[in-house]
Amino acid sequence: MLTTAELVERYINLNNDNDVEGVLECCADDILFESVMNPNNSVRLTGKQAVREILAGTMEAFSERSHRISSLIVDGDRAAAETLFIGTAAAELGDGVGPGDEVSIRGATIFDTRDGKIVRICDYS
Repeated sequence: MLTTAELVERYINLNNDNDVEGVLECCADDILFESVMNPNNSVRLTGKQAVREILAGTMEAFSERSHRISSLIVDGDRAAAETLFIGTAAAELGDGVGPGDEVSIRGATIFDTRDGKIVRICDYS
């Protein structure tokens, strides 16, 4: 079984490889995904199917994209990662971002794990 740090790194690497099914293999069936974007664009999804749809949508929205972990703190079954997302938009994304525009977002992500699977992802950006 992977350690929490190894599981988080695997999740990020598979995400960067646009491997939706690989990412979902890292997750429990009852995965809870939250994206907290201030002031008013928060998202809360439960289950692999809902997460599959948002992952696929995100992957399609960017012609190139990369998540990077700049620091990772692990405490048992919980990890906190300081992250950087860099991508090139493939479509109109709103807020003046159009095809070809580069997007760079700093954030933090909390991962909770159980039995070698990610059970909760809470992304703050």
